[in-house]
Amino acid sequence: MEKEALHFDNNFENYDNIRPGYPKEIYEIISKYKTFDKNSKILEIGAGNGLASREIYSKWHCKLFLIEPGIDFCNFLNKKFGNIKDIKIENTTFEEYPNQIFFDAIFSATAFHWLDLSNKYKKSYEMLKNDGLLILYWNYYGIDDIEMENEMQKIYTKYGIGINDGKNGYERQLETIENRKKEFEENGYFRMLEHKTIKRVKEYTAENNIKLLRTFPDHSKLDEGFFAEIYKKINQNGNKIDVRIMTNLIIGIKK
Repeated sequence: MEKEALHFDNNFENYDNIRPGYPKEIYEIISKYKTFDKNSKILEIGAGNGLASREIYSKWHCKLFLIEPGIDFCNFLNKKFGNIKDIKIENTTFEEYPNQIFFDAIFSATAFHWLDLSNKYKKSYEMLKNDGLLILYWNYYGIDDIEMENEMQKIYTKYGIGINDGKNGYERQLETIENRKKEFEENGYFRMLEHKTIKRVKEYTAENNIKLLRTFPDHSKLDEGFFAEIYKKINQNGNKIDVRIMTNLIIGIKK
């Protein structure tokens, strides 16, 4: 996880300013399965800039433990939550985090896929109380207009990262969601309680879309010419682009 975490840390400013949070519906669904309060202990893996952290704490005012491997993100989290005694922040990876507390729930927002598959479910199982929940969710991003997506794909192909599998972006998003569902079903430690996908569309300007793209690890080494062409194409579209955000939620309980 550490190498990927470094990418996010290096894109700290863009990540904090441009990534959206998660739908309120996510937390309403979670509340159907377990009620948390000020005495509940919740671990969040890969807290990043604290988008989900703030949502979790605002919902339940629990004792929240944040793991974040990026030092810049950790410094930001300390500024953001340093005055809240019930939020503890540690600059470490999940793999290195000690098993010293039994948690009521473990959350991971757009981060669990970076963890070592051979150990992440086992360690989560060991760190949870018998009725503890493993709560995973992701935001997936795509272009909501097929014609615009096709134009963008031409630019991606020009710079060597186009995907020519005969599928559109929406179909690939659904495929990723299905693959992560399958992984969870086969993990051996948790039984799935809920699988839910929520679609939103958010309008971005050319400038903000470029900032969003720079937060994605697979865009980190792209030539500046790529971003210039994307910027130009969006400007030609009235300086706006509709970004599809698919939020996928998985809730599991120990077997």
